[in-house]
Amino acid sequence: MMASVIEDVRRTVEKYGMLQSGDKVVVGVSGGPDSICLLHVLKGLAEVYGITLYAAHLNHMFRGKAAEEDAVYVEQICRDWGIQAFIETYDVPAYAKRAGLSPEEAGREMRYKLFYQVSEAVGSSKIAVAQNQNDHVETVLMRFMRGSGIEGLKGIEPVRDNIIRPLIGISRDRIEAYCREAGLEPRTDLTNLEPVFVRNRIRLELLPYLAKHFNPNIMMALTRFSDLVKEENDYLESQAGYIFAQIAESGPDRIIYKQADLLKQHTALQRRLIRIGIEKLSKGLQSFEFKHVEGVLALLEQSTGAALMLPKGLKAYISYGRLILAKDVEMADKKCYYKLKYDCSNEMAAGNALLVVERRNRSEVDGISKDKHTILIDEAKIHHGLVLRCRQQGDVFSPFGMMGSKKLKEYFIDEKVPREERDAVPLIADGSEVVWIVGRRFSEKYKITDKTQKIIIIKYVGRTYNGEGYTEDHDQ
Repeated sequence: MMASVIEDVRRTVEKYGMLQSGDKVVVGVSGGPDSICLLHVLKGLAEVYGITLYAAHLNHMFRGKAAEEDAVYVEQICRDWGIQAFIETYDVPAYAKRAGLSPEEAGREMRYKLFYQVSEAVGSSKIAVAQNQNDHVETVLMRFMRGSGIEGLKGIEPVRDNIIRPLIGISRDRIEAYCREAGLEPRTDLTNLEPVFVRNRIRLELLPYLAKHFNPNIMMALTRFSDLVKEENDYLESQAGYIFAQIAESGPDRIIYKQADLLKQHTALQRRLIRIGIEKLSKGLQSFEFKHVEGVLALLEQSTGAALMLPKGLKAYISYGRLILAKDVEMADKKCYYKLKYDCSNEMAAGNALLVVERRNRSEVDGISKDKHTILIDEAKIHHGLVLRCRQQGDVFSPFGMMGSKKLKEYFIDEKVPREERDAVPLIADGSEVVWIVGRRFSEKYKITDKTQKIIIIKYVGRTYNGEGYTEDHDQ
């Protein structure tokens, strides 16, 4: 039995490229049969693959003295095997209560937190955990009963980021037989024998019932099923990734989809495209359920202003033909305010641009080239002094070529400027009068006429970063 388990682990390692020479591997060790088997197998393969092993154990304080004895056992066996062990104790029950998590969720979160801490401390590139074929099948059944999509029905992945699962193809029966043959005496967590949690009931009641009354090879049948699902899922994921690049723009705080292009996709791809965006912004899909993705898809049939709050501080909304997923963050420089100085360059610390402001006589206007980045203002019409700022309550604007004024908000709505971008639009203002929506439109009230004597010329100069500083880009 030992030889067959070791050979199957080697096949799994080779198939998924789990280990490379020189790897430092942190092994999660609870002290139970699965993790002790894993540590023992990897110890035997360490020289073959040229790897260094470290063990990490968390006393989660769920089981009192028994948990303390588990920690002592792991520390002793690691000492005997010459493996450096990191043993930590943390009050997980108290944490679960504070965070509103189930015991399983809290335990998993704190275990992996320890694994990553140890990994960083030793400079490890891999974290090995002892989930096996039974865990994989139980996960498939749990997700099936919860109504998971095919993403969930592929079960536990052999490799995810730097997490590897060398025992994923080994059944629990074979693991226990390996331990007996190797003379190992792992600890037994008696809570695993109680049909209290959902996973325990699947393990102790559902799977034996299915094997007895429906298919004695239910484990292999469900493993084949999840393998097929994984292949189908991988194909759809690759298609979704390609389409995402065509119809979405990614930023650190938001994902912007073209609404019409998203609507053209099959519903199965729509869901995946939304999930890709969520995963990019939240660094994972934990806390997100099917209902959240469906809620976002429902927005596609709605118009500007429709919105939905999502877990982890995300929101989804429709804005002028775009579906936007965004982190719910405040503008960092919403109240920017710079008083402009004449006859010099005005350096704007809040943006990658500068404004050149000059005072000239009316007779000098003819030689000045005008474009969307240059405006000429009748100085006599300025009442409060020119400032560069973001929008403020009460702003009004008189678009060039039109009669009368309107609220700046109304102008933005008419021009279909997305609400989430309005605070970032730079304005030249004179009190509450907007003189220039920079790069967009000039005010009728401040234009020069035949009666103008003095003019103010403002030129917006864009700049690009060259690694050391910003260089002027006069092509704008």
